[in-house]
Amino acid sequence: MGRGAFGRPVPIDQHADEVLARVLRKGAPLTEDAVFLGLRSILMRKNESQIFQKVRQSKNVGDYRHFSFSPDVDLLEVRPKGTVVGYELKGYRKTGREMKPPTYYEGVDQALALLKNPVSSPHSRDFGGSVFDNVYLVHPEGSQVGELADLLEMCTPIGLIVMNYTGTKEVVKPKPNPFVNRDLKSLLISNLDKLDAYRKIRVNPIQ
Repeated sequence: MGRGAFGRPVPIDQHADEVLARVLRKGAPLTEDAVFLGLRSILMRKNESQIFQKVRQSKNVGDYRHFSFSPDVDLLEVRPKGTVVGYELKGYRKTGREMKPPTYYEGVDQALALLKNPVSSPHSRDFGGSVFDNVYLVHPEGSQVGELADLLEMCTPIGLIVMNYTGTKEVVKPKPNPFVNRDLKSLLISNLDKLDAYRKIRVNPIQ
């Protein structure tokens, strides 16, 4: 549950929509939380996907912890036909008195790490393959998009999405993740209810 406009408890999806509307109405800075809300809304409408925020691990099942992710998955999308996509999100941050966009290379290291996540799973004590068919890095408009697009396209299979107040643009299309493990991915999809995901909807510093 979240808190609606008058402090009343409302369903989390309704609260997310209210906060996103406030961001767009005020033209508030596209912080990482605001980027999440915008992307979440678009993916749920466009792909009818299941969306999970800040996934770290799965809840214990017996004595074993099924999945452990490092870094956290900022946004994990499961599409209706079973495609699993990981998103590393970056947004404006307050530096001194200014809100500044991320640097062009910010988040590349974390997006690369998602290509080989989870770091532990039932298939291996070490690395048994990835659950992600594709990985995207998402930046707000105002970043150095050209330099970032060149870096990702030339050196990685990671896609790039840029967000503004009217929607998103896929600047670099992702290539298939060479480390995806189909069996491991199927196991994840059958245990989505056990994912330990962050559900609180918040947008700093504008809420």
